[in-house]
Order: sequence, then structure tokens, then C-alpha cells
Amino acid sequence: MKRYVIPAIVTVCGFISASAAYNVTGKIDNNGGTRIYLVTQTGRNSIDTIATSLTPDGSFVFSGEALSAPLAAEIMSEGSRMRVPVMLEEDKAYEVKADVRNPNAWTVSGGGDLQRMRNDFHDIELKYQSRCDSVENYYRTGYDLNDYFWKLQLKGALQEERRVFDGWRDAFVSANDNLVSASVLVSDLRKLVSDKTVHEKYALLGPDARSTVAGKILAAEADRISRIVVGGMIPDFTMSTPSGEPLSLYGVKAKVKILDFWASWCGPCRAENPTLRRIYADYASKGLEIISVSLDTDRDAWTKAIEVDGMTWKHVSELGEGNVVKSVYNIFAIPHMFILDEDNRIISEGLRGERLIEFIADRFKD
Repeated sequence: MKRYVIPAIVTVCGFISASAAYNVTGKIDNNGGTRIYLVTQTGRNSIDTIATSLTPDGSFVFSGEALSAPLAAEIMSEGSRMRVPVMLEEDKAYEVKADVRNPNAWTVSGGGDLQRMRNDFHDIELKYQSRCDSVENYYRTGYDLNDYFWKLQLKGALQEERRVFDGWRDAFVSANDNLVSASVLVSDLRKLVSDKTVHEKYALLGPDARSTVAGKILAAEADRISRIVVGGMIPDFTMSTPSGEPLSLYGVKAKVKILDFWASWCGPCRAENPTLRRIYADYASKGLEIISVSLDTDRDAWTKAIEVDGMTWKHVSELGEGNVVKSVYNIFAIPHMFILDEDNRIISEGLRGERLIEFIADRFKD
């Protein structure tokens, strides 16, 4: 895709090319004169900049050439969390109003059926935000949130609101087989990945939605996530041991494998190591292996922790030089463990302490 840089003078004068296939004008209040972008997402962690503008008052004019198909784009203001979705269609004009101090309160006028549909979903988003604000206000004004019990109550209430919102979104996605449905899922991709629900949400999409760029992003993530859930065949990796030798996950043969993600600086991880020592002592001779994958960046800290904690099993790390842990295994919090069978299929995930001990013991019953 071509990248168009819109000079400030063009935006100030309000000039629009007569041959433009689409036109997006607007103003972002309180953006501090920072650069404004029109972008589209091309992958899980990649975007393509379609156009940019830099004006003192946050006004902009973006005009583009003919589109081969409708395009899910976003208006972004540099340094802010604001994202304004614009469903670009041939021969359509759009007017955007937004404020970086209130990033959810944007409006997009004009456009075609797809933009009107996206605006309808924005009403759902605003309704969800309003309900969450009401819940938070209720607890913060009526209870002492320094009390752990009331913190849990607030967390539970907000989780229930999220569950309701997910139901609204599922219904919207199922009822609308087009670019908008795929794009609203992609806009929440980080949470869907974290919750490992991408494959479930992707299944709601119709064929037209799946054929879009957003749909293809979801398809790739759905395939990846489906391999790191219970029942999935976990992806292989090769990383270096403390001695610098390569070690492959699939190359480690065992009846049961514990894949342990940890780090020397992680207190809860270190607290879990006595449990792993006990399990390894009891079952290593019966066909158990443990492969601990460290998120350390300091080799000395990593190897010292292995020695101090008596971790006599297998160890590997990228030492901060790769991205397998986050991009493939979706590990954003540690400790985290997968239990694998002899075919590298995940049979359990997230167990710790006594629950982990009991699960492993059950796998080695005579």
C-alpha cells in the first residue's frame, strides 16, 4: 500500500483532490499538535501507515486513491490511546471528531453502510463503558477498596460486565458477515489472545468476514492459539542451554513433560521450585522430564538461581534475544506451566503447588 504524507498546509486550507476515491477530514482536540495517522492493521503486531498529518490545532484532511476493497482503518494521535475506526469505502467522505482526553468519545459522520454499522457497535462499547464506570463508582464510594474482600467483589463485578459485553459482541459478530465484524474482534485481539479465545470468536465469523485482512489475521491467531490449549499439539522450539548447546522441546523424550516458564527475578517462580524438586525426585526415574524456560536476560543471574534452587533438570533460555516465549507461547505472566504427554500434546496448564503434585502423581499411577 502506498503511504501518503499530507502536508500541514493542505490540511489547513482544507484542499481535497477532486480525483480522490475517499476523503477523511476531522479534528482531534487536545492532541498537543502531535502527528495524526491514518493506519490499517496488516498483522498481529504490524500496521501500515496510509497517511499522516501534522498541524497545530489537530485538524487533518486525508484523501486516497481507489480502493480494491473496503478497508478497516484507524485514526491515531501520536502519544495517546485514542483509536478511531474508519471503514473506508469507495467514493465516501468521512468527518471525524475526537478528543485525546476522552479517547472513547469519538464520532464519525458520513461514510457508507460499513461505517454506520461500526458506529452502531460503538454504541455497544459506550454502553459497556458506562456500566463499568457505574460499577466502579458504586464500590469506590460505598466501600473501602483497601479491604481485600471488596477488591475481589469489584473485580468480580467488572468481570461480569465483561461477560455481558462479550455476549453482545458475539451476537453482533454472528449477525453481520462483513469487514466490521472481523475488525471489532481484531481491535480486541490482545485480550482474545490472552484469554485464548481467538479460535472461539473466529468460529463466529461468516465467509465474507473471514476473507478480509482482519479475518485473515484472526485465522492465523486462531490456528496458533488452538495449538497451545489443552488438547493441542504444542509448538516445538529450540533454545540454548546454560552451556550454550541447542535443545529442542520435541527432542526431549519422556512419558510426561513439565514445560516451566520462569525467571530468576520472579519471586513466585522461585517459591514454586521446591515443588518441582519434589516432583522431579519422585518421578524422573519413571519417565518424567522438566524443561524450564527462563525469561532472564542476565546469564549469570539465571545460572546462579539454577544452582541455588537445586534445579537439576533441563534448562533453556533466549536470554532476551528472541520472541518465542511471547509470540508463540503467549506467556505474559510467570510462573506458567504446561503438562505434556509423550506426543507433546497439552494435557494440563497452569497447575501449581499441591494441584500440580496431585496431577503428576495421577499420571504415574501403576
